[in-house]
Amino acid sequence: MVAESSSQADTRLYQVVHKAFRLATTRLVEASEKLEPSQLQSVFRPRWSFYADILHHHHHTEDDKIFPAVLAVRPEMGALVEKLEDDHLQLVRTMEAVDAALAAIEKTPDAANKKALHESLVAVRDTFFPHLDIEDEKILPAIAESVPSKQWEQMDQDALKSIPRRHLALAVGSLDDVIRGIPRAEQPPPPPLPIRLMLALSWRRKFATWAKPLLV
Repeated sequence: MVAESSSQADTRLYQVVHKAFRLATTRLVEASEKLEPSQLQSVFRPRWSFYADILHHHHHTEDDKIFPAVLAVRPEMGALVEKLEDDHLQLVRTMEAVDAALAAIEKTPDAANKKALHESLVAVRDTFFPHLDIEDEKILPAIAESVPSKQWEQMDQDALKSIPRRHLALAVGSLDDVIRGIPRAEQPPPPPLPIRLMLALSWRRKFATWAKPLLV
């Protein structure tokens, strides 16, 4: 990927966000298959809760900010945006099945409830990934081509500032985890200095420790 020109909205951070969600979803699916029921009972709740909260935050940002910005410059994409908003609602219902399955395995950590949890997470993945594919193929190019670069830069900054404070360290850590695997020339611009300092001091280690139980 070639870095976008200054005349285009720079969507590289948005691409990283999507990659981070794909990675987190895959890790949850794989952990729910490979960990023993008792392990799932003890480690899964905080990791799923963070994932669900951040995903809901991301989708609210899209519905309230990003999609309206796209439609302001590309009104012909109205039908596609409506479909993506419907996908968000469908994903909420799919995630509710994970909540129910997780509550069941916390109460009774057995093979049947492990299977139900895994299958509910597979359903999340199978609902979510095609949705991300559409956004990557249609929405991101439309943003790069049509949304003014300064407006998009401000929206990027606002999205970062709107992350709930209790989730900020892990959210930034999850993005950093993806960015460090991308060639330097293709990485998005670095975050503000205070965030870079916190990553170096503690957030990077905090995220690695938090994610470790899922790396199976």
